Formats: sequence, structure tokens, C-alpha cells
Amino acid sequence: MKISTIKQVLRDAWRGFKLGYLSSRRDRYGYIADSAIVLQPCWCNKSNTFLYEHTSIGEEAKIINSLGHFILKKHSIAAPRLTVICQNHSFFNVGTYPGDKSWSKGEIKDDVIVEDYVWIGANVTLCPGVHIGRGCLVAAGSVCVKAHEYPPYTIIGGNPAKVIKYRFTLEEQIEHERQILPPPRAIEYQILTRNIRKDAGQDTEA
Repeated sequence: MKISTIKQVLRDAWRGFKLGYLSSRRDRYGYIADSAIVLQPCWCNKSNTFLYEHTSIGEEAKIINSLGHFILKKHSIAAPRLTVICQNHSFFNVGTYPGDKSWSKGEIKDDVIVEDYVWIGANVTLCPGVHIGRGCLVAAGSVCVKAHEYPPYTIIGGNPAKVIKYRFTLEEQIEHERQILPPPRAIEYQILTRNIRKDAGQDTEA
């Protein structure tokens, strides 16, 4: 048997061991609640991954977070094949190019945060710096980018993903918050009102 073949067999065996055993271990996460579920395989840097109570990540998730953090807050669920990118290369340094020695050294971390009560459909990509507001629904196949704001209780979709509409009226949002959250954690009335008005082009604040 060729040495190159033996090396490939060993690499495949190690990969299988990582996916089957090491990927399932829960003791290396930055934080993982007892009620959190991570279906395998899942590729991520566990020390930079934070999964709070009653969260779930579907199969074949790829979380690129050797530098930045991925934070999935309470009661948020991601369907299979989630992609999260928590870092990026600096594209604006003169004299560098993909594959250059300085290309990887200049990576910039940019955390990705998903707030409570969010549903993320299949094959969604969350790009560096994205912040998904509480109670959002992210349509399957969406690519969420930092340039867009994703306020609470919005339905998001597209590439790049944009706000399609609100799940609830302002009054329904307030009632929903009242029912599921204690007052200290509820989103302030002024914030909900501002989001609605801003989306409608009525926000006159600087």
C-alpha cells in the first residue's frame, strides 16, 4: 500500500473520530446549557460557541469561529445546514492577496449574535457581525449580512436578507412580550415603536 494512501486513511479515520466523538462532547463549549441540542455533525470552535437554554442546531452546521464568537440565545432554533461566519479577512491591505502569508494573519473577528425566540430555516448563512433581533423568523436559504438591520419580530429573507414584514403589529408585539417575558426582560415600548416607525419611514430621530 502506498504511503499516500495510508496517510489518507489515517486522515479519514481522524476526521471520523472528531465528528463522531469529539464533536459530541459538551465539556469544551464556551457555554452550553443542559437543554441545548446540537445534532451531529457540527463543525465549530467550541470554546467560542455559546448555546443557551432550549436552543437547537440541526445537522451539518458549519460555524467558522476560531476568532469571533457565535452566541445563540434562549429558545432559538436553527434548521439543518446552518453556516455562521464570525471572522473575515481584511480586503483593504495593499500588497496582500488570497493565499499570501499575511492573508490569514490579518483576519478580523466579528461576533454573530442570535437573540431569544428566533427560528432559522434550513441552509441559512449568517455573515460576520450579524445580529438577529428577538423573535425573528429567518427564511430558508437566506444570507444575512451586517449591513442590514434585523429588528425584533421581523420575517427576514433573501440574499442579502432583508426585512420582509413584521410578524405582529405593535400592539401584538407588546402583548406577546407581556405573555412570554417578565417585565425586566421585555423590550421597551419605545424601542418597539421606533422599529415600526423606522421601517415605515416615519422615524425622524437622528
